[in-house]
Formats: sequence, C-alpha cells, structure tokens
Amino acid sequence: MTKTRIEEESQLGPTKELDAGALFVLKSRGSWVHCGYHLTTAIVGPPVLSLPFTFAMMGWVPGVFCLAIGTMVTFYSYNLLSLVLERHEKLGQRTLRFRDMGTTILGSRWARYYVGPIQFSVCYAAVALCILLGGQSLKAIYILSTTNEKMKLYEFIVIFGGLMLLLAQIPSFHSLRHINLISLVLYLAYSICAVVGSIYI
Repeated sequence: MTKTRIEEESQLGPTKELDAGALFVLKSRGSWVHCGYHLTTAIVGPPVLSLPFTFAMMGWVPGVFCLAIGTMVTFYSYNLLSLVLERHEKLGQRTLRFRDMGTTILGSRWARYYVGPIQFSVCYAAVALCILLGGQSLKAIYILSTTNEKMKLYEFIVIFGGLMLLLAQIPSFHSLRHINLISLVLYLAYSICAVVGSIYI
C-alpha cells in the first residue's frame, strides 16, 4: 500500500479519490502555532489598519460597540464552521477546500459552482484592496520622509503590486510562515501604538 493510499484511507476514507490540490494540502507540515499566526494575520490585516479612522468617525462608544458585535459574529461564525468540519471529518468526509465543503454541506455537486465565484470575488477584492492600501501607506511614508514630493500615488501602487506579485510566486502558504510571523509582530506593534496614541491625545 502506498503512502498516498494510506493517507486516503486514514483521512478521507478508502473510496475517496484525491486530486493534485488535495494531495498538496495534505503535504503541509505546519504546526498549530503556524496556523495561529496565519489565521491572525489573514483576519486582522486591513481591518486593523482601518480601525483608527473608524473610531474617529464613529466615536468611542459606538466604535467599541460595533467592534464588540463584529468580534462576537466572527467568533460565532468560525465556531460554527469548525463544528461542521469536525462533524463531517468524523463521518469520514474531511473537507480540505471551500469547494469540497460546499459540496459536502449543500449536498449537490453544483455547490462548487456556487462557492467558487464567491471565493474568487472575495480573494480578488482583498488582493486589490490590499495593493491600494499598501500603495497609500508607502506614499504616506514617502510624504513624511521627504519634502520633495515628485512620486505619484499610482507609482507606489505599482511598486506594492510588484511586491505582491513576487510573494504570489512562493510555492505554498506554509512558505509564508516567517513573513506572517513578522506581520503579526508588526500588527501588534501598530495596535499598541494606535491605542497609546489615542489615549494620550
């Protein structure tokens, strides 16, 4: 019995055939610590950067209230998702991707055509918005560091987009673990600076 067949029978049941995408996911060697900061940096990226502006527009009481509601909804959603995945895994139907989860939960092979466009739209919008936000951040750093402002916003967007294009060539998500760890530390530092600065002001 080959290693691939053993993995199939132990994790997905003996009758489930694996394609290249599922085999790639199963080869991951990340630990729960890696998973923790992958999820944290994926969730708190753009929202953390926009929180000071949100609080400035809404005020402290409505801002904290909305943040608490958003936190509870997010926690509840992820809790439901983990319970569903755990239940299906116990039934021998481990889902490794969103399209597999859609097929398993919605009970139709057409579910992947429903889940796929939604997932693509969310990913596309997130990447586009991150590139725009990154370009604006680079321009803000440039304005603070020089008095001779010759570069335009679109140039910073192109620079940041090129950096994102290079990062997209990394072969697996697990390969980003060191970058995500640095991102997590920077997010924490940013959050601390924003809170301390707000209290001081």
